[in-house]
Amino acid sequence: MFQHHIESSVAKGSTCLPNVNKPDNARAILQRVFEMVSSTLRNLYSTTFSQANSPESALLAVGNNEGKITVFDLKGVNTSRETGVGERIKGPYQVINAHSDAVYSMVSTDTFCISGTTGLISGRRWTDLRKQKTQPAWTISLECDQANFGTPEVNGLAYDSIRGLAYAACGDWRTHVYDLETGKRSQTLEGHEDYVHDVVVGGSLVASSGEDGSVLVWDPRAGREPRHRIVPHELEQLARPNLGRFISSLDLNNDWLVCGGGPKAGIFHLRSLALTTVLPPAKAAVHVTKFTRNAEGGDRGGIVVAGILPHLSVCSMAGEVTAQLPSSSPCIYTVSITDKPFTMMTYGGMSTKIDVCFNLNYRDHSVSLLED
Repeated sequence: MFQHHIESSVAKGSTCLPNVNKPDNARAILQRVFEMVSSTLRNLYSTTFSQANSPESALLAVGNNEGKITVFDLKGVNTSRETGVGERIKGPYQVINAHSDAVYSMVSTDTFCISGTTGLISGRRWTDLRKQKTQPAWTISLECDQANFGTPEVNGLAYDSIRGLAYAACGDWRTHVYDLETGKRSQTLEGHEDYVHDVVVGGSLVASSGEDGSVLVWDPRAGREPRHRIVPHELEQLARPNLGRFISSLDLNNDWLVCGGGPKAGIFHLRSLALTTVLPPAKAAVHVTKFTRNAEGGDRGGIVVAGILPHLSVCSMAGEVTAQLPSSSPCIYTVSITDKPFTMMTYGGMSTKIDVCFNLNYRDHSVSLLED
């Protein structure tokens, strides 16, 4: 109907469209209008779900809801940080049509940029991406119960660099473990009663969080049964029944675990399983909880919390907000933090931009995910 309306206007020689009686001009006007509409719709519906960063290759990869991975070249930024010039990240180095479905999760190894989508995990060599080669070096198809779960999404990815294992948090209520040297599944971690949102590796421990509202902590060396089970929505200090019980994000750092989702974000001590700190926000759902570790600015032992708010909070372990950084997105789904070769944090969500920080006290700039 929209196209018919424009074509009717063109046919009538509308005064708001000059020279439309000439076929070439009419087609050009139609093309421009449709390009504008397409661009507007892309901006409205584009969502960034995941990121992976390779300090060695000086590349940042960002996955979105269209199955695309946008790669940024960080070489100029790295050089400028060393010299103090202050160069910003430029537009995309390349955009890859990586998957037929959304790139829900990503993780980096020294060699591979690994991405997860519906039913598949793929690995692309960072060296190939540097050469603008787009084909994956390997692809793993999930082995799962198709009859009961269909083809599950890979909602979260984590990498154990010591053992060479990739952990995939999936929609079939399980976390599948793959040996990257052989490409074979080596183990399956079970215990959730709904789909698994996220998985992280910290030292000898692996932790996952799910739609069922539970956080399970394993020591894979000790068997398949989880060592600990934490249920945040059962704690009065964290429960928010109006938002649900799901735990969408978690992170591990030594004896500490942070998680959040429908319940408020909270820090737990793993030895005692005690809740030690309640984190903001008080009313909005949480999609990201990350320890900042050695990043500059804010609290070096602090935490980043983000979700359905147009800003990101940097908090101390005591729960004090040390910085609140604005976002180009009204909802943040992914945050990447690295301290090598320098501190850089990038975050994004429901937007065609990602925000960039070189210090956790302020946002430095934003960069578009769209090609010129």
